[in-house]
Amino acid sequence: MNDFMNVTKKSIDTNNTKTKSAKSAGKTENGTDIIMPGQETDKNLFLKLLVAQMGHQDPMNPQDPTQYITQLAQFNTLEQMQNLNDNTQYMAGLTNGVLVNSAMSTASSMIGKKVEAYAPEEDANEKNKIDANIPKDNSSNEKKRITGVVEGIKIENGIVYMDIRDNKTGELKSVEYGALIKASENK
Repeated sequence: MNDFMNVTKKSIDTNNTKTKSAKSAGKTENGTDIIMPGQETDKNLFLKLLVAQMGHQDPMNPQDPTQYITQLAQFNTLEQMQNLNDNTQYMAGLTNGVLVNSAMSTASSMIGKKVEAYAPEEDANEKNKIDANIPKDNSSNEKKRITGVVEGIKIENGIVYMDIRDNKTGELKSVEYGALIKASENK
């Protein structure tokens, strides 16, 4: 059974093709690669090791076949969970892409229209700065609003922004599409 512990990917690789995901952590006395615990492996390596284990068992004391079935069942469960995780991540990416495209399409229809939106946080924070000697009025707790015409749109880190020319200051401000309150034709 000690011989099995020295079985490595090189000694069981019948096609002389190496598994790319499993990297060698050194060599045994026989010159075969050693794969350390915790290193990434794949299903092909697992199956090769299982076949090698079956081929290198003591004929006078064979391993219980239920252990092989248990190992295969555990591996199958792990592989299914990994596939489910991959598919979930893929679907989340698709969903996010669809949402961004939808928001981008709707936001682009706002170009040239007069809109009212909540001001970006940095603008709201600037307007809420007060001197320590002046009491804070109750209206500063409300979110500040910006009114103006949408001149453009952009996406940054998956968030759709509208570039709005502020009617009060004349500044061009980027406001998240989700901060839109209302829109009307520019007249």
